[in-house]
Amino acid sequence: MKTLKVLLIGAHGRTGRLIAKRLHHDAVPFRAMLRKSAHKSEFAAMGADIVLGDLTQDFSHAFDDITHVIYAAGSAENEGVHEERAIDRDAVMRTADSAKRRRVRQLVVVSALSAFYPERSGFALRHYSRMKREADEYVAHRGVPFAILRPGPLSDEPAHGAIALADELTEHKPEVARADVARIAVRCVTLGIRDRMIAFVGGDEPIDSVLDALNAVHHATPTSL
Repeated sequence: MKTLKVLLIGAHGRTGRLIAKRLHHDAVPFRAMLRKSAHKSEFAAMGADIVLGDLTQDFSHAFDDITHVIYAAGSAENEGVHEERAIDRDAVMRTADSAKRRRVRQLVVVSALSAFYPERSGFALRHYSRMKREADEYVAHRGVPFAILRPGPLSDEPAHGAIALADELTEHKPEVARADVARIAVRCVTLGIRDRMIAFVGGDEPIDSVLDALNAVHHATPTSL
């Protein structure tokens, strides 16, 4: 069996950089996929392999010798429906296809809580949320072991270390720190959580307790998307 090695897609994004730091902190070997070579030094300093790739093109070369994948890329605010379709849906689907072909042991996708209810999202988020939902559904049915994360509104505050599980009926949506999303993504890898959709917002239940409880449920039916 291959030694664990994570491909981090979207490494230079706000959440991706925190995931990279968490992988480094937890001594998890990883490869950072970047669009620009100018960003190499930041990730090389963490001991990461570097691969250049464009999410709108073929990036299957990034999967060589990879056992796990974390997809943390996302379209930037106000980039428009074309970018949302390309980054929040199509590139996720291609990631799942490559993960399936390479028989990776797990694909972790950072999605969004609004993927539960695209039609109820505000106009500015409606298309984005629909792209996230379509990508999630594709991943869940592609046949690759997966963990789909649907965090609520994100903040750049320091890690709180605690969350509250959520679902489509959750009305109160406290912000969750990107650093906590990063911790959850990496813990899904190290714990081997698979075939689960985990929706959450800010809360007071320790992250490790939440994930340990989810991991204790063996052979669970994936949560409906």
